Amino acid sequence: MTKFTQKDVEVQKEEILYEGFFTMKKVTLKHRLFDGGWSKEISREMLVRDDAVCVLLYDPIADKVLLIEQFRPCAVKHESPWLLELVAGMVEEGEQDEDVARRESLEEAGVEVKRLEYMFKFVPSPGGLVEYLRMYAGEFDASKVDVNRSFGLPEEGEDIRLHLMLAENAIDLLKTDIDNASTIMGLQWLALNRTELRQKWTQN
Repeated sequence: MTKFTQKDVEVQKEEILYEGFFTMKKVTLKHRLFDGGWSKEISREMLVRDDAVCVLLYDPIADKVLLIEQFRPCAVKHESPWLLELVAGMVEEGEQDEDVARRESLEEAGVEVKRLEYMFKFVPSPGGLVEYLRMYAGEFDASKVDVNRSFGLPEEGEDIRLHLMLAENAIDLLKTDIDNASTIMGLQWLALNRTELRQKWTQN
């Protein structure tokens, strides 16, 4: 079975339609077909943003998870646009994933990350969004969490509340209170790998 790559795509034209916090591009291209030959020209608008890193904060000693809650303008049609999420941030030029994970954990949750465990990467919406999200579990000390203050950078419009809970209770939230993809995936990963991760981080 032939596996297609970037070499099987021909980009004819790229146009910048808008450039701000995000960039909107219009791309005209052709690609190879499974049955042979090439597609007709296709034009698509694409929302382009930098790749991002998400961190599921987990304390293996206390067996606790730290989630954050913040307002999301794009969720204003939801019952509540305040979402429970993982710590996350975009990768800036010259940064490594580990740098982003540690910076955002400190800014958004006030905690220092010890070890990081890579989970996976995924494309949130490949039909219209150019972005990869890379997921990590980050070890932290639950005894040092201050749930009585808010976090985030006011200059970036952030106002973040912390939710520290037992891992099993966090996983149970999947049934009712979690409705964003990265948090769903992170908690599902923890449900599958929690025992192994806890053994690894407590024995080393």
